[in-house]
Amino acid sequence: MSRTPALAVAAGLFSVVPMPPRIDLTRDEVGRALGWFWFLGALLGLVAGLVGAGALLLSGAQLLAAVLSIVVLQGLVGAMHLDGLADSTDGLAALGSRKDGRDLAAALDVMRRPDIGAAGVVAICCVLLLQVAALSAAPSPAALLALLIVAAANGRLAVVAASRPTVPAARPGGFGALISGVTPLAQVIGHTAGVLVLASGLGWWAGGALGALALAVSVLVALGSSVAWTHRLVDRLGGLTGDLFGALVEVTTTITLIGGALALAR
Repeated sequence: MSRTPALAVAAGLFSVVPMPPRIDLTRDEVGRALGWFWFLGALLGLVAGLVGAGALLLSGAQLLAAVLSIVVLQGLVGAMHLDGLADSTDGLAALGSRKDGRDLAAALDVMRRPDIGAAGVVAICCVLLLQVAALSAAPSPAALLALLIVAAANGRLAVVAASRPTVPAARPGGFGALISGVTPLAQVIGHTAGVLVLASGLGWWAGGALGALALAVSVLVALGSSVAWTHRLVDRLGGLTGDLFGALVEVTTTITLIGGALALAR
């Protein structure tokens, strides 16, 4: 049987792009797919950013362009990472409340449930509002496009970084256990360099030397924040779950958008 291209596996796992179904993925295949995850994010950001930039050019309405960009981006991934963010927030809220004997096992059980609690709803609303607000501050269509490509790539780079061998899974089985520890540290560094090159190039195109520096710094700040949060999650939960990986995507994307928008708008 021929080997499925890694980018196709990544698209099948992390987007709504129709791909041949695979139910027998190995950890090696998942590891190779994760190596393309940030590149897939850049492609998704490109599509969503072109819609937003086009809307901004045609209408001059920054808010409309920002909303359209985020709607398209979420549509391309079926809002799967928002679902992970909501479940993660509910689980962390349950663990933090310490009510009714809630403990780690109960928090992980909350994450597995299909419903969404108040904490999860608030988390989704806050993230989407911040993403739209950041894109609305983009000073030009080029800046909006560059921001979205870089932020979408960096959000997925955070998952690659969190799949390094020193980060365990919170429980056996599940998607979190499948991707936990599959990416060697050397590859994480290489992928980070790739995203930095992308950010610098797009930043230069959108805002000259200052734009290149702004987007590169935004990538590093957001990625550093995700690494720090990963350590905190491991301390609290003993490892990561599939939902927590999804939450990392959305939080890192949001921080990148905010940092880049603030810098490019100056």
